[in-house]
Amino acid sequence: MSLFEQTPRPPWPWQEAVWRRLHEQKQSGAMAHAYLFIGDRGTGRTDFVREFANFLLCDEPDAGRACYRCRSCRAGGADHHPDLLLILPEEGKKDIGIGQIRELTEFLSLNSFSGSGRVAIIPQAEALTLSASNALLKTLEEPAAGATLLLTAYSPGSLLPTIRSRCQLLGLPGPDFDTAIAWLRERLPDSHSISDERLRELLEAYGNRPLELAPALGAGQVPGFIALRKMLLDLLEGKISILRAAAEAAKIGESEVFEHLSRVSTILIRGLVNGDVRGAETRALAAALPESGELGFLLEFHRQVTRARKLLAGPGNPNPQLLLESTFRLWVKADL
Repeated sequence: MSLFEQTPRPPWPWQEAVWRRLHEQKQSGAMAHAYLFIGDRGTGRTDFVREFANFLLCDEPDAGRACYRCRSCRAGGADHHPDLLLILPEEGKKDIGIGQIRELTEFLSLNSFSGSGRVAIIPQAEALTLSASNALLKTLEEPAAGATLLLTAYSPGSLLPTIRSRCQLLGLPGPDFDTAIAWLRERLPDSHSISDERLRELLEAYGNRPLELAPALGAGQVPGFIALRKMLLDLLEGKISILRAAAEAAKIGESEVFEHLSRVSTILIRGLVNGDVRGAETRALAAALPESGELGFLLEFHRQVTRARKLLAGPGNPNPQLLLESTFRLWVKADL
């Protein structure tokens, strides 16, 4: 068996029940023509959907999984399968436009190269513009024979009700802490030096997203994340100045800091929206924010962090220290 076949693949343990349901539908010929998968970032939602697409196109499925030996699987694994289309925002844009949906409609109407049907994936369905959503609705109302459309979103409310009603809605849950810890230990050989209690604390810090925590642990980024989160609380409580915070953050690395800031703000936003802020330190951060307008502030803060990350990654030559100072200055305004 090749390394390609041995690579651990979804469904992850917390997704098994949904996978079994889909497998049963395929076995019984009861597949829907369109699915909408709802799940949080960092829990393997997109991985699940892309793996399910490989399974649908596999010539010789093995025990309810893609075999990764047949010609179809080899092509799909390289993202070059002629019967698979992935729809993402175009480079430099944040939306999926009507032109891309027209391309999708034409793709689904063509005959399958392999004979297994055609599959299209929209892994960021929230990015659909209104005109693109309306164009997609026509495709959903008149599905092409042998075609399957797989959409993913954070929340069903982010899509038109008419689109939701024409898709089979499936929730992809995140793991409980015990399952996530066991999964991390399987994939991190050095995790034996970390206690279960510490892993749980880190999972809480990362919003219980093991697929985000695993690479962060492997890259040694977790200490920087923990330090940055404490720095944000110290700023709100007046224990550290903006200039000192920026200087300390620069020691971590500007790009890494802005990645951590994006993660912290995203976790806080989702926790407030869902009414489930996890982890003592994250709850302390949320509690330090003013009750009035905290969600609006966090959204604006996240936008500024995103702009700063783009500036750092762009062709210009921004001053990283000034970016850090202006970002922390905005953060401190939350307490005014």
